[in-house]
Amino acid sequence: MSQDFLDPEILADFFMEAKEHLETIEPNLLELEQSPENLGLLNEIFRPMHSLKGASGFLGLNKINGLAHKAENILDELRQGAIQVTSGIMDLILSATDALRTMVDNLEEHGVEGDVDTAPIIAQIEHVLESGDVVLEENAETQDVGEQEADILTPEVLEPEDADALATTEQEAIIEPEPAGQAVDTGSTIMTDFSPVPDPDFDGTPYALTTVGEGHLSDFLEEAQEIIDNLNRSLLALEGDAGGNDELINDTFRYFHNLKGNSGIIGFKELNGLTHEAETLLNKVRKGVMPCSQGLVDLLLTVVDQIEALVAKVDVESGKVEPMDITVFAQVLQKVTEEENSDFARVLTDGPGKGSNEASSTPKEAAPAASGGNSDETPVADGADFDPEDVALFEQTISQQVDNVLFALKELRADPNKSDLVDGLFRSLQTIQNSAGYMGFDEIKTYAERTTGLVDQGRKTDMDFGLMVDLLDQEFGILNDMLTKAMGGLKGGAPEDAPEKPAAPAQPKPAAAAPKPAAPKPAPKAETEAPKAAAKSADSAAPKPATPAKPKPAAPKTGGKSSLQKAKAAVAKEMAKPDTAASTKQKASTTIRVDHHKLDHLMNLIGELIINRNRYSMLARALEDGQEEVHVVAQQLTETTYAMARISDDLQDTIMKVRMVPVQTVFSRFPRLVRDLSRKSGKQVELIMEGEETELDKSVVEEIGDPLVHLVRNAVDHGLEDENERVAEGKSPKGHVWLRAYHKGNSVAIEVEDDGKGIDPEKMRQIAVRKGVISQDEANVLDDREALELIFAPGFSSAEKVTDISGRGVGMDVVKNNIKNLKGSVHTTSELGKGTKFTLTLPLTLAIIDALMVQIAGETFAIPLDAVSETTKIEVDKLSDVNNRKAVKLRGEVLGIVELSELLELPPNENEREIVPVVVIHDNDRRLGLVVDRLLERQEIVIKPLGQYLNNFSLKGLSGATIMGDGSVVLILDPHEIYSLSTTLQKPTHKSLGKKSAVEQQQKAALPQ
Repeated sequence: MSQDFLDPEILADFFMEAKEHLETIEPNLLELEQSPENLGLLNEIFRPMHSLKGASGFLGLNKINGLAHKAENILDELRQGAIQVTSGIMDLILSATDALRTMVDNLEEHGVEGDVDTAPIIAQIEHVLESGDVVLEENAETQDVGEQEADILTPEVLEPEDADALATTEQEAIIEPEPAGQAVDTGSTIMTDFSPVPDPDFDGTPYALTTVGEGHLSDFLEEAQEIIDNLNRSLLALEGDAGGNDELINDTFRYFHNLKGNSGIIGFKELNGLTHEAETLLNKVRKGVMPCSQGLVDLLLTVVDQIEALVAKVDVESGKVEPMDITVFAQVLQKVTEEENSDFARVLTDGPGKGSNEASSTPKEAAPAASGGNSDETPVADGADFDPEDVALFEQTISQQVDNVLFALKELRADPNKSDLVDGLFRSLQTIQNSAGYMGFDEIKTYAERTTGLVDQGRKTDMDFGLMVDLLDQEFGILNDMLTKAMGGLKGGAPEDAPEKPAAPAQPKPAAAAPKPAAPKPAPKAETEAPKAAAKSADSAAPKPATPAKPKPAAPKTGGKSSLQKAKAAVAKEMAKPDTAASTKQKASTTIRVDHHKLDHLMNLIGELIINRNRYSMLARALEDGQEEVHVVAQQLTETTYAMARISDDLQDTIMKVRMVPVQTVFSRFPRLVRDLSRKSGKQVELIMEGEETELDKSVVEEIGDPLVHLVRNAVDHGLEDENERVAEGKSPKGHVWLRAYHKGNSVAIEVEDDGKGIDPEKMRQIAVRKGVISQDEANVLDDREALELIFAPGFSSAEKVTDISGRGVGMDVVKNNIKNLKGSVHTTSELGKGTKFTLTLPLTLAIIDALMVQIAGETFAIPLDAVSETTKIEVDKLSDVNNRKAVKLRGEVLGIVELSELLELPPNENEREIVPVVVIHDNDRRLGLVVDRLLERQEIVIKPLGQYLNNFSLKGLSGATIMGDGSVVLILDPHEIYSLSTTLQKPTHKSLGKKSAVEQQQKAALPQ
């Protein structure tokens, strides 16, 4: 049924709900396959299918309704136990959901359900309902989504003349076999020489992505990053499960499948092609055809890195992407899938130079693909180069849109004023343009884009559209001829007048395998698979022609590098580029997921706020009209103010909760990082994560990633010893790194700890003096704790050798500066031979904090309340002098005292005071007393940055500013910097604190040095 007669708003709701139902059904089906006895899962699948049936029936979508009804019936039988859950039945229901999804997509894009053939699926379901068994004919199973297989032609299905033609082609193709080289022993198999070749015609020109509505591209990037994180997590879990967990394999398959679908929607050709090949490989693992090996996981992790690099190439502002050549990756994936051997993945996963032996070249793998003078011919690609599902959908879409265009042109010739037909003509041509681009027919896409532009120009101006009909008729006639030839090539029957546009060759079907010298040989898969990747991922401007004479891996030059070495070198060069995922800063997410209950609470608060606003208006009118006594209005005003304060506090608290996200979003990247560092350094390392559910403000979470990366890299490279050294010291061979988060008062602490060799304070002093960071005299007065802090000095590194992991002295000072910018602090503890722990203390939020207001030299300052241990008043007579520093014994503890005005270089208080107010602050476990002129009050303040201009000045001891109720600006002190300033204070304390003789030397150790 066409959607022209349906309410657009109702249809939009149906599309959204139908997709949600189908996305709920598929993962539950995969989980049900692993847990057939789980009745709860069956109910979770049955309900959305029932809802889909009801909604489609209400809208009169008979085709969708009929299939959903049959699927609901079989699900009901499964719920009642009349039929047992089997893999065949799960495949059958999955095929039904795929067909339903296709029909929903067709309805949304083209207005009709399309020519999806549901009869075989319904017949299978009816057979199951009658007999309880699924009829599975050999080689006739429904292909899983994403599976792309070249047509396998058995002798039984070949006509005699076709078989003869194919045999003739094969004989001609192996007339001149290349000389065989040496074999490479992979340890388990003898791997023949395989050398994937980058696309020589790759075009790196950025191209526009197809997006629907504002924010579509941003949503895609955010979801893509989430899928990448999930892929890393599931692949690492799969690596640790030697048995190959079926649930993890299904999850990984689903992630690749989702990313493939999302990238296809926006026309991201490289990402779509790469994920398709990975999905095809995983499909074989799901079916048990291939084992889940270490080499396979390594390959897929490398592919995920490439996917991340591709995603990083998208420019949201321009809506364009800078393409990357993924031909080598696609060829390797295809080779591993075809040979069912992950050893071929070593081309990507091993570094260049590993395995210098020459690879062998058997006639099957390395024979020339064609011979004779006609080898330059460029045959039109046949359907084997594309996913059969894509070909069928492309043909169906083009057929519908061509009919629509012809109908629109016919009607517009009669009445050119029908604007709805002009809009429909524009949409149809745009659909043809996008479809041709997706299939790699760039010449057709360009021509369709030009024709679409003519229509768009005509509908946006006031000109008579009738004047354009003849021109458009002629333009579309040419476009239609191009489409006809392209679809003829897809079907395998290339017409004589095929377009000159090159197309990628593949294994020819027997009908097209005429015995002529130019025909490519089906057997050499190493070469025929490479163009297939180029066609599918559409890296270049169009599907590429066969170039069998270019790469000849079987004939290496004497004394030169082998093909395998060259391929590895090319891959290493590509992966080492600075624009890869490893060096591309991850784009910060611009959206946040919120529980709808929090939004409901916000709406309630807004309602109360409006009520109080109206009450203020009523009180103002009462005062103006003199209806109420002033004292009555004042009392009501006070009550309303209290109510407003309660609402604003609740509103602030709710907004803060909305901004909170778990640190798991940052922690999730570290299992992969530690795994790679472990393999690179040759150490056994286990990462233990705790407190991933701890929540922080989103702005803080987005900034702590880089500091944590530096700390974890240092822990693995510097902190942990080699295995032999650990065993010699009585430790386990496997080192451990802990990454934990927990609440600490009104802050959050994040710890990075290792059980390595620890930090030697004496060694730190020696290195600091040798590198000129400090003088020998300064080193002599440093205690062990301060010696450890030297690790944060710029350019300081205790590494004995510089590696590609760390040791350049450019990491830890970045950590300190970044944490300082977040209004946090870093604390280091280490025990020689036992390990080191770095503790990052971070505020829950960067927006609003509690602060203690104090007055110094007539100015008001704010001290973050998190850093305040207590406030007290101390008699000046009880202060003691130690090396021109003041100290007092407070509750059995010696506390250093310093005037805050002296640290901030403000005028001192000249009054002779007997009692001074003191604010005791703490910096981790160190305490300091700050003498102020006056203690004011505790207050919630909104943090404002100082701005770029003020940041150019050396404003030590300040972290920001806030604006008070009267409009005045108050500076916020940084407790960590204040303590650091006190340790460097040289001049005597102001005389207002009085003078006393020196006290016992035991007090000296407690004072800041």
